[in-house]
Amino acid sequence: MNNISFLVNYLGYMNTTSRTYNEQAFDKIFREKEHINYSKVTGKMGWRDKKVVKHLLEHGVKDKYCLDVGPGTGRWLQFLKDNGAAYLGAIDISRESLNRCSHLCNKVQKANVETDRFDFKDNFFDVVVSFMILEHLRDPGNYISEIIRVVKKGGLILMTIPNIASFLSRIRLLLGILPAAVSSDNTHVRFYTKRELITLFKPFDLIPEMIPTSFSINPFNSKRLKIPSNKLTCSLDDHLLFRIYIN
Repeated sequence: MNNISFLVNYLGYMNTTSRTYNEQAFDKIFREKEHINYSKVTGKMGWRDKKVVKHLLEHGVKDKYCLDVGPGTGRWLQFLKDNGAAYLGAIDISRESLNRCSHLCNKVQKANVETDRFDFKDNFFDVVVSFMILEHLRDPGNYISEIIRVVKKGGLILMTIPNIASFLSRIRLLLGILPAAVSSDNTHVRFYTKRELITLFKPFDLIPEMIPTSFSINPFNSKRLKIPSNKLTCSLDDHLLFRIYIN
């Protein structure tokens, strides 16, 4: 295990009594969230979101069947709809999230992705997006296997997670400050580095392809002083954006 991940675990921040993945926690979060329309790429988008848009459009969204696992406020469902997706599905544990997204979708499912079967046929979707979900799951095996099951051959899986070994996390630890992925959200229960992410998908015979985005060098405000990354430095990105093609 990476030394940073070991330190975080050692500090006890994955204690089941203080961190939780449940409907009530996420209902509260989404009631307070502003809705952001991602129909068009704008200058206000961060590096990560611009890369998400780029890869979705390069793969092709028009006339495709698309699923968002953990859609939140529905911002990416809106983007997919506005770019011509033929069918939209959404899965979330939060009823509040699904209420906000249902008008965009052909079908929504309330489910605990750690344990529940997705209510869609095998090989049904061309594209599956799932952003900032893995870090909320103690046991992601069912979540990963169900996503794989519902994606067609040649289909795209696109995901993001916080990077516990980011440049910023390393600087904060040197300053005696916990990484933001740990301290800012008590629903985060697992933390990954690039290497651990690759290990996670190995039993499924899949290799995540990392997509460089950016990393901050400001330990007190991660949204400022952003530096674009490349293939050599993407392991330092604030978040790990990656894609998987199903063969």
